[in-house]
Amino acid sequence: MRGSLTLLGSVLHLSKNNKLVAKSLSKAFPKIGDPVYDDKSRVIGSVYDVIGPISSPYILIKPSSEIDPDDLRRIKKVYVLLTSKGRRR
Repeated sequence: MRGSLTLLGSVLHLSKNNKLVAKSLSKAFPKIGDPVYDDKSRVIGSVYDVIGPISSPYILIKPSSEIDPDDLRRIKKVYVLLTSKGRRR
């Protein structure tokens, strides 16, 4: 893995359509499709959408099919990989 994991946000809940909803806690805005990691540095899914106001957006995360639904409910913080090029917007 090149770059460093940066805190993306705090997971609020698992939606009815099986997407993780996270409240953004950083200024690092991911692109749709970017991989999302848990605190153990494993890929748990990808960014599905970014919604809400620019000042405090919510991130919708499409879980990987390899992650057990019970594990999804235990995730509290999510991270993105920032490359050495700097922050992405």
